[in-house]
Amino acid sequence: MTQIVALVSRHGTLHRELPDPHQPILTGVRWGAVEEFPTPAYWTQQALTHRLEAPAPRASGRSLAEEVGASLLGGPGIPAAVGLAAFTRVRERGAFVQPGVCEAMLTAWLSEPLDVQGKALGFRFATQKARHLAAVMPALLSAPDFDSGQEVRNWLMALPGVGPKTASAIVRGWSASEDVALLDAHLLRVAQVIGLCARKLTVQRHYLEVEARLLKLCAAMEVRASELEAVVAAEMNRSPETARFLVDHLEATAPATKTATKARATREPEQIALVFTA
Repeated sequence: MTQIVALVSRHGTLHRELPDPHQPILTGVRWGAVEEFPTPAYWTQQALTHRLEAPAPRASGRSLAEEVGASLLGGPGIPAAVGLAAFTRVRERGAFVQPGVCEAMLTAWLSEPLDVQGKALGFRFATQKARHLAAVMPALLSAPDFDSGQEVRNWLMALPGVGPKTASAIVRGWSASEDVALLDAHLLRVAQVIGLCARKLTVQRHYLEVEARLLKLCAAMEVRASELEAVVAAEMNRSPETARFLVDHLEATAPATKTATKARATREPEQIALVFTA
């Protein structure tokens, strides 16, 4: 029996037929019902709703060198406005178009007070960020042409200090490519709960393997990777209890170990329902 997703909003209408809940979407993964969290059918409906309400990602309009620079000058511990001010300073002084900009020059530029919304603020990581940026600029200013987002991402990963998640975020921002995924713990847990990914996989150590599986799932669902990322992130941010549910479910259904068996002998685990009502 097929399932009907019919959406109506002020932005438009959308109609999609999904297969029977018991039909597999990929090997070892069934479609599930649209009201059954966190099945592919559930996320397909959420992604299609998002499609009606939000525009697709657009390229930033920056050069690849600028996109890398903006990423490296931001990050944990740096307020967005401060990172943007540092990027603007470096861009205005020609770091992303002229060769010969060295670590010493970048350190000096970033050590000057930044104008952030009318306030003069210092850039805490001037020396560290200048070193990282100087290490990648020669390659960025002579980057080859690329045929796909994944090709760009793999090239970026060869640069010092650029891991797969940072590289994927750079590619998405620069080109709006949908052949890379921006993975996090929530996406991985969803993939593990539905049987798409093995429990032993982690984002840190198995990024490309998890990404490949999620991209296959998105293709089978006929949704963009950015749409799935957006709806999973929105749901987890909206409901910390939902995020905790995934963790609890994975723990409760983990293969038994000697320690876990001993713990269950003294405390019976709670039963976890997999169905949320819409």
